[in-house]
Amino acid sequence: MINVTAIIAAAGQGLRMANSTRKQYLFLEKVPVLARSLNIFLESGRVSEVIAVIPAGEKAAVQNLLQPYCAIERIGLVEGGATRQESIGRGLEAINSQPALVCIHDAARPLASTELLDSLLDAAEKWGAAIPVVPLTDTIKKVDREGLVLSTPDREELRQVQTPQVFKRELIVRAYSYAQKNHIRATDDASLVEALNSPVVTVPGEAKNLKITSPLDLDLAALLIKEAKG
Repeated sequence: MINVTAIIAAAGQGLRMANSTRKQYLFLEKVPVLARSLNIFLESGRVSEVIAVIPAGEKAAVQNLLQPYCAIERIGLVEGGATRQESIGRGLEAINSQPALVCIHDAARPLASTELLDSLLDAAEKWGAAIPVVPLTDTIKKVDREGLVLSTPDREELRQVQTPQVFKRELIVRAYSYAQKNHIRATDDASLVEALNSPVVTVPGEAKNLKITSPLDLDLAALLIKEAKG
């Protein structure tokens, strides 16, 4: 079986939650959001190393938060940087093993399934890079700074991107190095691989794999967990 490392991005501020507590530390059905996201990988038989990139100066607080809910001894805690991209770069530098694949996941997506992870690992092993996507259901408009419509892209050609995103280690390390040297900034990791003109394959994402950015998202996630329990 190939060696896999997971890096969980958990250094964000979570300002849109309108809450003094970072969104990754909030409780979702009695379990911290961050713990649920980490357990996706801790409970996978295919992931051998798990790294959480956390806010600077919060290592002790994170350990105390996770202790009752995760195998904390299996989690490497790394302090993040000023941006998500910088934080993931630090996570890549902290890898102790020699994984064939690296999963990069947002801590704010605690409901990704094992089936989705397996599908992404299989696809990345074949293609080098794999990301989960879902079709758009709303019409999309491109607008200018004044809010005037410039165009209406064909939504059949567009997809909403989720995490985890999975890459061959050599590829994602090279992509981050290239981005740093060329001052490239992106909102997801696959964009950096695309900058190398390397293929990125898509696999069907999951509607339940929502990103928690607002109190409404937290309520919806809680409802999904309750429904799954029956």
